[in-house]
Amino acid sequence: MTVEFRLLGPLEARRDGAVVSLGGRRQRSVLAALLLRSNEVAGTGYLAEAIWETPPAAPESNIRTYVAGLRRALRGVGESDDRIATRSGGYLLAVRPGELDLAVFEEHAREGEHAVRRRDFTRAVDHLERALALWRGRPLEGSTLGTLLAAEADRIEDRRLAVVEQHAQAWIALGRPDLVIGGLRALVAEHPYREELWAQLMLALYHGDRQADALAAFTQVRQRLVTDLGIEPGPRLQRLHQEILSVEPIEAGVRDGSAHADDAVSVARAYRQLPMDIVEFTGRTAELTRMLRIVEEHGDPAATAVPVIAIEGMAGVGKTRLAVHAAHRIVGQGRFDEMQLWTDLHGFDPEHPPADPAEVLAGFLRLLGVPGQHIPHGLDARAALYRDRLVGRRVLVLLDNAATEEQVRPLLPGTADCLVLITTRRRLSGLDGTRPLPLGVLGTAEAVALLAHIAGDGRVEAEPTAARRVVELCGGLPLAVVLAARRLRNRPSWTVGDLVERLADAERRLARLSAGALGVHVIFDLSYRALPPRHRRLFRLLGVHPGDDITAHTAAALGDLHPDDAESLLEDLLDEHLLHQSTPGRYHFHDLLRSFARERAHAEESASDRDGAVTRLLSWYLHAAEGARRLLEPHRGQPVRLHPLLTRHPVPVPADHEQALAWCEAERGGLLAAVHAALEIEQLSIAWQLPSILLNFYYRRSHWADWLTTHRIALKAARALDEQHGQGLIWRGLGIAQHDLRHFTEAVDCYQRAQRILDTVGDRNGQAWNLNNLGIGYIDLERLDDARGCFAAALPGFRETGDRQGEGICLSNLGDTLRRLGLRAEATAHLQEALHIQHDMTDQASLRFTLTCLGDLLHDGGDWAEAARHHREAVVVSERVGDQRMVARALIGLARALEATGDTDTALRHRRRALVIFDELGDPQAEVLRPLLGRPPIDRSEHQGTSDDP
Repeated sequence: MTVEFRLLGPLEARRDGAVVSLGGRRQRSVLAALLLRSNEVAGTGYLAEAIWETPPAAPESNIRTYVAGLRRALRGVGESDDRIATRSGGYLLAVRPGELDLAVFEEHAREGEHAVRRRDFTRAVDHLERALALWRGRPLEGSTLGTLLAAEADRIEDRRLAVVEQHAQAWIALGRPDLVIGGLRALVAEHPYREELWAQLMLALYHGDRQADALAAFTQVRQRLVTDLGIEPGPRLQRLHQEILSVEPIEAGVRDGSAHADDAVSVARAYRQLPMDIVEFTGRTAELTRMLRIVEEHGDPAATAVPVIAIEGMAGVGKTRLAVHAAHRIVGQGRFDEMQLWTDLHGFDPEHPPADPAEVLAGFLRLLGVPGQHIPHGLDARAALYRDRLVGRRVLVLLDNAATEEQVRPLLPGTADCLVLITTRRRLSGLDGTRPLPLGVLGTAEAVALLAHIAGDGRVEAEPTAARRVVELCGGLPLAVVLAARRLRNRPSWTVGDLVERLADAERRLARLSAGALGVHVIFDLSYRALPPRHRRLFRLLGVHPGDDITAHTAAALGDLHPDDAESLLEDLLDEHLLHQSTPGRYHFHDLLRSFARERAHAEESASDRDGAVTRLLSWYLHAAEGARRLLEPHRGQPVRLHPLLTRHPVPVPADHEQALAWCEAERGGLLAAVHAALEIEQLSIAWQLPSILLNFYYRRSHWADWLTTHRIALKAARALDEQHGQGLIWRGLGIAQHDLRHFTEAVDCYQRAQRILDTVGDRNGQAWNLNNLGIGYIDLERLDDARGCFAAALPGFRETGDRQGEGICLSNLGDTLRRLGLRAEATAHLQEALHIQHDMTDQASLRFTLTCLGDLLHDGGDWAEAARHHREAVVVSERVGDQRMVARALIGLARALEATGDTDTALRHRRRALVIFDELGDPQAEVLRPLLGRPPIDRSEHQGTSDDP
């Protein structure tokens, strides 16, 4: 007994040929969604978006009901409960080989496509016909389709059309174009904008000795594209049209049209090869100006070098549009107006290899009037004849979609009368004399102007804020902006805000920026599929990187690679314009490319492999952060027993304190994203340990938003693990953050919660540190006796555990508390003891607090010169350890001492500098200080806050 699941038409399940009753429309849609993620866990979020256009607020109950119904339906025909298994966060439908028509279709389609590439057309027809025979209608026809299922149905339909195109190509190559003409005519009527279908129809008609009909088909598709979309046919159709006009034989399936021409029946010269300029071209003023300037520079009659401009950039950035527009502008100015040659080199076409330069030269020579029988056979001989034919002629050569320097080099003219424009997604750095023109995304103003120009009816101008949001969601990518604008133009009832709403969902954005072969997804896929396998794997794994910045080390952790190998692959992806770089050593995605890479990861990597890659990265972040922490806190031991390091290579450790701070700052966004990701993929030990390790960095740099966010996530993770010690450490960290934000009551509450937990788990050193912090909280609540008691209780804990740094800080805080209580002699003794410990340990991090407290003590005693000296030293030490907040606090103490000596001008300068620092940090003390700058003389009783070291 066998089960068949059928998606390629109305959804069906069959048992030994009998149809299985699957229940209602929503329940059937759940089955369809599970089949599309067969043998993988399908999350409830995915299922909700698959079956509802607007999912209900809490869809889990409905989904459980539908899954239970499907289990009953399958049990009714003898299937086990194991067919649909419940997993964490979703469900898994087990499908065996041969049971799902979509999987069988893909197997035959891939075999057929491989056969086409090998030119084994008989085998190709066999497999492709088997694939197409499985289709019974539109995918999931008659089902209730949510947003995701509708997008999947469109994707599968596009895949069918691609197979139809390959099938037609194979029959044409076998000399039977008559077998596909009728089917192709029906399909172009149904899909009038799919240019490859039209191309195959033109080839079939031509090879069926119907040249006039082939030309009529081109006229028909051109009229449809110009009338409906305002665009000319693409390079593929343009070139095919020219070849049919030239009465040259066209080899079926050779998409650059450069078949052998030894048996040509006639020769047609064609000197004006530029594609039609694009009506909706907008912007690129700076790039056009630069190109025209390069042309001007080569206008010197004495010049001997050919000007070559290579327009480089990512897919969809508008390289071809710019090149064609610039070419028309240049020719319109009377330059290189004698002849224009153009070819598409197919550098990024996964269906066919890049155009052979020898074949391209044969095509150029035919267009230049050289009879086929006179075209040499060798590449060098053809290149020589080509250069000879161009001598003395004002020629513009446009080489579109170049793959490599080797492909381009034979196509370059030899004299300065010519100009060469190249478009490429790669950096052609090995091409001598080339002037690279990197093309980035559009600026906001240019992108909005393009949006308005295409949409055309004033809606964009009426909603400028929404328009800016649209181009932001498009990442300024010209193709994405164009597609968004056309969608708006085709929906006259929409506002620009409606478009924003539809593009705001990152998971669906690529699907909504698609229009058949013009889709953003399609052009990204061309670049992706042209990569070698190792590059493709790293590219898609980078899509699951939780942060924005990528380094060789983070890429190595994701891909389980050596950092040197990862860096080499990253540089290759950078050269392919699949990554960008604004800082040496740090890479990032364009937003839409990130979505595409993540999509590829979900399509080609299992859930366990994706989670495994992210877990390796998270463990790398954890251990790298611990390496930095040890340099920031050289006198404190490791606070927690770390989750194991999962990468194969050691984590690099910064050389010194400054490098540790610099690393933390550079990776700050990635560290925050890592904490979020750890919770999301349930790596809960990392989710609480990483924030605990980052506490000292957050404290020194006053990154309160990151601090509070990560610690709240950490608390949630520690609770989920019932990790008591972790909860105690995190409550302490939250208390310090609240204290820094001057939320003193909340801080004390956090410390008290931490203390109860740390007492329970018996962490003697943790108890001592928390009592120290609780004491500081009491100081700021003016509960000095309670503060004194906390410090006195903490000291034995530090001494018993051998924590001399903690002992020194606690003595400093106790001394400052005694100062506030008026017990100057006891205060002096404790502060001097703290100073001795910190000098003995070379503990600069703690010394900055004790120096400030001693300065305050000396100030209270009227020794203002000595007070100023201690505060100056505190400023220097705080700057040395990178604590700008303590710099500001010490400056305030220094200002008070100087003011007491009568040096009010210098005191004012120090206060102003302190205010600037507090403002830069967003420190609430800025608002305490600001009014004091306008109220001299300053009250000499003003005092400093004391140390709150984590």
